[in-house]
Amino acid sequence: MSERTLGRREVLLGAGVAAGGVALTGVGAVPAAASDRHHGNRGLSGSWLVTRQDDPPGDTTPVKAVFSFGGGDVFVEHDIGPAGPPFTGTWARHGDGFKATIWSGFPGDQGGPGPSVRVRLRGSRHHDSISGTYVADVFDPVSGDIVESNTGGFAGVPIDA
Repeated sequence: MSERTLGRREVLLGAGVAAGGVALTGVGAVPAAASDRHHGNRGLSGSWLVTRQDDPPGDTTPVKAVFSFGGGDVFVEHDIGPAGPPFTGTWARHGDGFKATIWSGFPGDQGGPGPSVRVRLRGSRHHDSISGTYVADVFDPVSGDIVESNTGGFAGVPIDA
């Protein structure tokens, strides 16, 4: 059996919100009725195809992801290109926009505890698009201290059924 260590790039790709923390501003976050979606007034509920990108000096390769705004203030983020682990958490209106906090974890060396990642997002919705920024913090599995942070931005469009 081969040992596998999690490299900085993998953690930050997964964290890059995941990646890691995103904040959004300027959104009408009330879920829209199905009939509203045909008229460009979908609110935030449902899923969005986004491109996110870390700020330099990190890995600035664009990443495709899905953001899902669910009932009960549930927020799920999942990198799909390249694929990464899902991040789960919560979202809320924030002024004219929205904010979310999501978490995920990674396996450690030799079956031990691995790092966890928190991503805080802030963003906004304008017509049929969202955009915003995020901060991703990587936590040491033993001390709980933040050992790495990065920032970035995202933009996306709704996924229609």
